[in-house]
Amino acid sequence: MLTVYAVFTVKPTNSKKVSIVNRGDSFRRRRSRSGSLAPSSPAQSAPESQERKPVACHRVAMIGAPGVGKTALISQFQTSECINAYDRQRDADGSEQKVSIMLNGEESELYFVNCTTTKEEIERSEPPDAFVVIYSVVDKASFQKAEQELARLIDSDMLRARPAILVANKIDLARSRAVSTQDGKCLACTYKAKFIEVSVGINHNVDELLVGILNQIRLKRQQYTAEGGRESSPAHWYKSRGVVRASMKARQMFTWIFGKEDSKFKNCENLHVL
Repeated sequence: MLTVYAVFTVKPTNSKKVSIVNRGDSFRRRRSRSGSLAPSSPAQSAPESQERKPVACHRVAMIGAPGVGKTALISQFQTSECINAYDRQRDADGSEQKVSIMLNGEESELYFVNCTTTKEEIERSEPPDAFVVIYSVVDKASFQKAEQELARLIDSDMLRARPAILVANKIDLARSRAVSTQDGKCLACTYKAKFIEVSVGINHNVDELLVGILNQIRLKRQQYTAEGGRESSPAHWYKSRGVVRASMKARQMFTWIFGKEDSKFKNCENLHVL
């Protein structure tokens, strides 16, 4: 697999700039004698005497109904150019792609696996480090499937030590929209997931999502380490899903009536905090 460095700068909600190094296509490629990729000029090369820090590897499950744009989203992660998402092939389940990024001076490799359902990922001996659940805002059925997958993750006790991010894709197709932003936030808050709206078609919020995935993985691991490897108690984690949903709907109505967004909804969109 040919991978090279491309530099992006993202300004997250906490007003601190985050530099990302994504192995994309902005720099020319050349192969060294050993067959590995190297930068195209000596100025871009690190000194040979400098020891390379170990790279953290994380596996991310991309889950959603066929046609929601999982394959296109992974492809967009790998390039700085805007791809023609609507001309691409349908999602290829089981395929795995690597994206290497550098965040806050630490390089990590994210391995994205394309899935239609969470079942196989849950049954693995080593489950992924994060779950990204995707739906299309123009397809109500895909939104309902996203809820089913989030419920399955909660019921399987997979989200105490792992982040879940609910992603609403195809927001550029505004005239055909069938799922509102508030409904997406309500669903994410109900299942203790983060939420972001993107458009692979116009490359909107894709880099922000990529940074957010890695941030959430790191934050969850820091929390787990700080708690001495102990997970939160079931009494704190589990509540009646109907009660939680009713509470979220009440908050949603409050937002609609008074025009002031609830703090819980705002927090679910901040991928830089837990």
